[in-house]
This record gives sequence, structure tokens and C-alpha cells, in this order.
Amino acid sequence: MRFYISADIEGIVGVVNRPETKTDGFDWQRARLWMTESVIAAAEAAIDAGTTELIVSDSHGTGMNILIDRLPRQVQLVRSWPRPLGMMQGIEVGRFDGAMLIGYHTGSTHLTGILGHSFYGALVREVRLDGRVVSEGGFSAAIAGHFGVPVVMISGDDAFCEETRGLIGDVEAAVVKWAYGTLSARSMVPEAAYALIRDKVRTAIARRKEFKAKPLKAPIALEITMKHRLPVEHLSYMKFFERVDAYTIRYAGQDMEEISKALMFMISYNPTAI
Repeated sequence: MRFYISADIEGIVGVVNRPETKTDGFDWQRARLWMTESVIAAAEAAIDAGTTELIVSDSHGTGMNILIDRLPRQVQLVRSWPRPLGMMQGIEVGRFDGAMLIGYHTGSTHLTGILGHSFYGALVREVRLDGRVVSEGGFSAAIAGHFGVPVVMISGDDAFCEETRGLIGDVEAAVVKWAYGTLSARSMVPEAAYALIRDKVRTAIARRKEFKAKPLKAPIALEITMKHRLPVEHLSYMKFFERVDAYTIRYAGQDMEEISKALMFMISYNPTAI
């Protein structure tokens, strides 16, 4: 068996505030250790269940948070940016029996959830696929579906797990903290969270035949509502982008590879143009 893991940091046990998510933050070194150990817990549970190879995508910030020298030898790690499949880079390599989203968070327009945002919080207000609002988790699941890979397990706070199961179905979910608001939560201690992640991964792998990939049908419409007008204005100069309103840009693609590349360009070409 082969499994894929995409890992973010905002949904990791103990992480509640921005200084834990930035490389110059006072507690980032500890947060990256919690992130690394959460991935190790998922990977080791998968290996114990018979998995022979895992690809892990470090999908937060610089893409260089996970401590590679601590990972099991069966793991290959995707690091740094830019990359066309964003948070799901590496899922294009071979066939996977399932994907796991570790440490994810709610989308930017969700009412609650720790550090909720969508891709680039300073720029993006909302992302929609075929008219449906999607978080990073929903977008990642759509990319997985394109490659025929079902998401089988997720972890994060209670709001993220509820939101994502509403988008993609009854996957195994490890709730490692409970959001009080954007910057506060009640959290498990790390060792308890790692144990829960292991349990949920074991259950997900046992259930793996129940999960089905759900690729979106072409053409796929991507709409991004920005927080500022100028990026939308600049993008509208290009004929393949349609300006829907002052803050919203639209792109139509044939599959999620095209859509992901468009999203990566839209949020990265000049993120300071506000």
C-alpha cells in the first residue's frame, strides 16, 4: 500500500496563535516539532498497517517546517515552493490507496476555527469551485479526486473536522483541539493527540475500501474573491481570467491540475499588489 499525507500547521495540537505559525515566532520551533510528530504518528500507523511508501507534503508557510531527519525511512518529503499542485504536490507520483490531511484548518469565511483562512489570508477572502465555497481541505480533496485518490482521514480542530466532513463525507477525523475563537482553543497535550491520530489512521486504513475518489467534471469553474481590488484588476487584463465583480476573478479549467496551477498563479504572481 501507498498513502499520501498533506500537512499544515494551524490545525496541529497546541497551535492557537500566529507566532506559532511563523518562522520568526517565539514558539514556531515547538510548533514545527508538534507538526513533525503528528506526521510521524500518521506515518507509523500506516506503516504498521502494511504501507510500504508514503509521500508527505510540507504545506505550511515556507514549506520547510517538518524535520526531515525524524521521519521514517518509508517517507519521501515534498518541501518548499512554488509547486503547481500546491498543498497536494507529490500526489501525482504513482498510485495511492488514500490521502490524509493532517493539521488543516477552516476556510476564511467559516464562522469559527483556529487561524481560519484560505491559502493566502492577507489576499484571499473566499474560494469557490463550481459555485461551492471550499476551504484548503476541500480544494485538496478535489485535487486528490482528480488523481483517483480518496481522502480517508483528516486532523485538526473541531470546526475544521466538521466543515471538511460536510464537504467530502464521512472520513475518519482526529479532533485534537476545540476552538473558542480565531485565536483561542482547548487543546489536547501532544502525546494524546499523536495517539488519537494513530488510532484514526488505523481505522481509516481498515475502512479504505469504503472511500471513493470524487473527481469534478469538466469544465471546472474557479472563483476567488480577493480582499483588495487591484489584484483582480491586474488579472482581468489576461483574456483567460474573467472579472466577475470588483473583488472576484473567475477561471475555467478542464481539470484540477489546471485549476490548481491557476490558483497558485493568482495568489502568487504579485501578492503585495493591494
